[in-house]
Amino acid sequence: MDPSTSKDDALESRIMQYVASQTKSKLPEFPSDDVESLPSDYEYQEGDEEEVEEVEEITEMELLQHLDDSMPPLLLAQELFNEDVDSKAFKVLSADNANELFHQGYTILNDVIDKKVIQEVREWATNMFQTGKMDKASGKHSEEDDPFRDGTARGDYTIWVSPGSKFLEQCSALNTCVDWFSKSLHKDLERVVHLHGQAEYQLAYYPPDSSHYERHRDSFPTDDREDRDQRRVTAIVYFNPDWKQGDGGELRIFDKGFEDEDEKQIDVPPMAARCVVFLSGVMDHAVLPAFNERVALTSWYR
Repeated sequence: MDPSTSKDDALESRIMQYVASQTKSKLPEFPSDDVESLPSDYEYQEGDEEEVEEVEEITEMELLQHLDDSMPPLLLAQELFNEDVDSKAFKVLSADNANELFHQGYTILNDVIDKKVIQEVREWATNMFQTGKMDKASGKHSEEDDPFRDGTARGDYTIWVSPGSKFLEQCSALNTCVDWFSKSLHKDLERVVHLHGQAEYQLAYYPPDSSHYERHRDSFPTDDREDRDQRRVTAIVYFNPDWKQGDGGELRIFDKGFEDEDEKQIDVPPMAARCVVFLSGVMDHAVLPAFNERVALTSWYR
């Protein structure tokens, strides 16, 4: 499919095409011009109930799979990349990082934050969890009121730490990290991908009790540069000094490739000061069970 036909492949249009493809009922033929052939109100027979169209519910991942089948999400997202990128202006990214983000949908940077800052943030996050000041990400819900929500899909505890948050005043090290996300990394990403300047920042703590996050995606794929709703780039920095094999908590990336390629699974150890950057509407990912405390700071750019 020609990627230049972006308007035809806009998210709303593609979802409507999917819904239409699932509609099996057809309108009845219109009666002839003979008025007598038209049914009267008195000809209604008990039992002639109006046929009710059944609506088949599908999961978000099933909808994403259908959209992916119509066009590889990476090919779609490449329409959001800027032309003539000057890598010499980068502060934290490299030309290789930009190329990897374009060609495979993800890239990895190491040693992006000072190790002392990493340790301070980890200790602060652990204390916030232990004192009950972080919220369980899955939230509290009633299966009776909300039967479609899976409360076991993730086991982390989180707080939002956007610029201006009171939490940044409590932890200067965390403020340093958010500054890196909101200034250095954000400016580099704006040179690579068309962004609108909006970003969200969340600190997450995974208890060492096999807590995990099942396979998911951060947004729907889009090539619409004017779309302000869908997240475009996700970046995660880890705060886990001395991480070793067996501690768990790896980020599993599901690399779909293109139509003729088999899906690959890439497990990224959540080592301290490592940053993983990927296209939000392209990469399915999961957090494997954590057997040691796992702390991460995530930013989503729109």
